[in-house]
Amino acid sequence: MPSKIKTFEELEKILEKKKKEGEKIVHCHGVFDLLHPGHIRHFEDARKQGTKLVVSLTTDRFVNKGPSRPAFNESLRAETLAALNCIDYVVLNDAPDATDCIQKIKPHVYVKGKEYSDHAKDITGKIADEVRAVQEVSGTVYYTDAIVFSSSSLLNQHFENTHPKLRAFLAEIKQTYSIDTLIHRVDALKDLRILIVGDAIIDEYQFTEPIGQSAKGLHMVARNRENERYLGGSLVIANHIAQFSDHVSLLTSIGQNCPHQTIIHELMDPKVKKEFIYLPNHSTLTKKRYVTKEGTRLSKLFETYSTNDSLLIDKETEQIIQYLKEETKDFDLILVCDFGNGFINPSIIDALCDLPNFLAINTQTNSGNRGFNVVTHYRRADCISLNEPELRLSAHDRYSSMGGIAYDISKFLNCSNTFITQGIRGVYCFSENESELHIPALVTTTIDRVGAGDSFFAMAAMCAAKRYPIAISGFLGSIASALSVQIIGNKEAIRKTLFNKFLTRLLK
Repeated sequence: MPSKIKTFEELEKILEKKKKEGEKIVHCHGVFDLLHPGHIRHFEDARKQGTKLVVSLTTDRFVNKGPSRPAFNESLRAETLAALNCIDYVVLNDAPDATDCIQKIKPHVYVKGKEYSDHAKDITGKIADEVRAVQEVSGTVYYTDAIVFSSSSLLNQHFENTHPKLRAFLAEIKQTYSIDTLIHRVDALKDLRILIVGDAIIDEYQFTEPIGQSAKGLHMVARNRENERYLGGSLVIANHIAQFSDHVSLLTSIGQNCPHQTIIHELMDPKVKKEFIYLPNHSTLTKKRYVTKEGTRLSKLFETYSTNDSLLIDKETEQIIQYLKEETKDFDLILVCDFGNGFINPSIIDALCDLPNFLAINTQTNSGNRGFNVVTHYRRADCISLNEPELRLSAHDRYSSMGGIAYDISKFLNCSNTFITQGIRGVYCFSENESELHIPALVTTTIDRVGAGDSFFAMAAMCAAKRYPIAISGFLGSIASALSVQIIGNKEAIRKTLFNKFLTRLLK
């Protein structure tokens, strides 16, 4: 028996012939990760609307439902669909949406489930585009009224190997907040007026293939395959935030003659208003990482910094302080990403602490500033985000309980929202007005951990500025972090659509 699984080239020829013979073509599209009774009824109802049923299937790389999805790869999903008698043809759609394949298939009827009939509830915004594409090929849209199951819910309940602590936390969130409520809270961030202040970084990845030990020394040798450059530091944090807020400004410095200026302007989200201090004597800090791939995961071999201990002279410092004094009255949130790479100095710290705005601070420790860049250099904060070693370093305390140290640092800064990230152990959340909370890590597999703390901080700080409960701020920050570790470096910002889809998947 000929295979039902076709390429688009094969399918278009077949359908052209079938249409001439008077066949009525019906088209369904989706991921269909876990086939269930709702799918079967959906396909059977769709088949009744015509004489030939074509099902297009989203390929693995465009399944945007968060980490560990799809559960079944595209080949298995296509094979499963082809086994159903009611389906005549299956085709893999290697695109982020169905509009292109609708234009190729040109169905007489395009079929979706009843849950898609209200376009206003579609978090992807793609259903309306699909309807327009169907109308352009003179087709009609039909919504089935079959029983509705959720593949995500079934996978969460029966297939996910979720840690009991995470299951308990998600159950508590579901009991307190609906998915619609949380998505509404995410949407409400768009009105925040945000200023990001901090170090600009360029992350350069050198992808290598290890060869072995040198024949003439003890060092290892690797073959350089390719390299890519991404935005880092305050640049990528601004891009993350621009996915959620419509009012984003960035105050940072870059080299006046920096060779990366073109890529900075090309990769920055156009919504971000750039307040750049151009440095005549320094280039933009570049972190060059030499990495090797092991399957989908990266392993770092070596790293170099083109670092500067102090980037700013007195004139440039005064320029920044003047901006902070005169231009920040309308901002709801000042988000400080202090990576200790030379942009923020004691005078700027004093100016930031004097501002009346909601102040969120993340100070980071790296090889160039270990022991010198701590959050206690600041006099106040409304929100801080640190990892556990950075917290302990700030308190000069290796052994006391983390909760006790978090309490002391929060009191010192008069800070009402404290988040301590702990990698695969999750995040500890402390607030003087709420019970302390530990949120387990939402994912256990990672591709690259670079930028996870930045994405957590960006989301958690926005939520804290909105005065959301610390459980919501920590949970939404954890979603951003979980998505970040599935991306190589800072290759792309955390997209709002993917964020909402992962949130929905977790709570189904």
